[in-house]
Amino acid sequence: MQREKESSKLFDPKSLGILSLSLLTMATGIVSPAIPAIAKQYPAVSQSLVDQVSTIPSFLMALFILISGWIVRKIGTKKTVIIGLWLIIASTVLSLIAPNIYVLLAARALLGAGIGMYNSLAVSLITVSYQGDKQSQLLGWQNAFQGIGALGGSLLVSVLLLIHWRASFIIYFIAIYILFVYQKNVPEIAVTGTAAEDNASAPQKTNWMTVIAAGIVTFVLMAAYMISVVKIPTYLIQNNIGSASTSSLLIGAISLLIIFAGIVYGNLYKRLGYGVLIIASFLMLAAYALLAFSHTLITSALATILIGVAFGFFVPFTFGAASNAADISQSDNVTKFMMIMNNLANFAAPFLAASISGNSSSTNAVFSGGTIVLTVAFILILLVGVKELAHIRNHSLSR
Repeated sequence: MQREKESSKLFDPKSLGILSLSLLTMATGIVSPAIPAIAKQYPAVSQSLVDQVSTIPSFLMALFILISGWIVRKIGTKKTVIIGLWLIIASTVLSLIAPNIYVLLAARALLGAGIGMYNSLAVSLITVSYQGDKQSQLLGWQNAFQGIGALGGSLLVSVLLLIHWRASFIIYFIAIYILFVYQKNVPEIAVTGTAAEDNASAPQKTNWMTVIAAGIVTFVLMAAYMISVVKIPTYLIQNNIGSASTSSLLIGAISLLIIFAGIVYGNLYKRLGYGVLIIASFLMLAAYALLAFSHTLITSALATILIGVAFGFFVPFTFGAASNAADISQSDNVTKFMMIMNNLANFAAPFLAASISGNSSSTNAVFSGGTIVLTVAFILILLVGVKELAHIRNHSLSR
């Protein structure tokens, strides 16, 4: 199947089927508000073990992202996605009936395995099937669908917890709807190997320097995003400007802004190109500076808005840049590399926060140190942009 023409309608059954896969890719941790109730249910179990109810899916996701390419080569993209969704459904049922914490952890691990099986395909199916403006718009919407899933799931969890902590896992039954939509509307799409090479309209040499650079930018900005999400609740309390409930609202606002940024990304990228990354890195830097030097609820709210918009811009840009630098036969491998950098940043965020703050318990130190790091990153990104602009100008003059 060749990449579709730009003139085709943005949303059709196939593109919506692919986009629906992203509803759960950021949803593994949205049941974390149930952790205190789970700890109360199992008082003899250590807190660190209970916390793994929230974290163990990410570990299995990273593992299955690594082996998903092998699975796709063996059974194809469609069967891989379908099996992954059935694993999510099975994990949901098991979570609802788990008789002890260990079975619950096994169920959560199964959830991570299911999402991990198709996580990279949520992006590579877009980059293989579409090109040009439609590809950039759908990548923006892919990010928006992640935000929609995270925001909608968080709101539902807050309601379901009023029933029982187990009820919070019901949100993952959305996988049944995704399974129906995907199985009905999305055909088998080759993303790796000879079939993908045959589908490519024009082979190109993969620019691994660009791919690696995109991965590094993703790691830095994703780590900054995760550090902010983890530290903002403590930051508000330490500075006496908010409570845990306030932080929940601010984190929810980030998801809402990710959706907004994902929606406008395609048109913005069409006009600004690389400038979108410059804006995203500046917004993240500005957010950290606000948190570091102005300790008020208003500036904290403004910072969360900037963080959400920055996330909504840099994720589709870096994934799109990496994909466009690769031959179509390497599309799945490149997406997998980007996903691993993404998950590595999530895992490393707490350790990086401790490092840049000098192991200080003060969240102000975290954001102060982060401001310095992000200033360096912004300058480097800006210099690359200036060099790119000069190259384009020289090329135009020489024509």
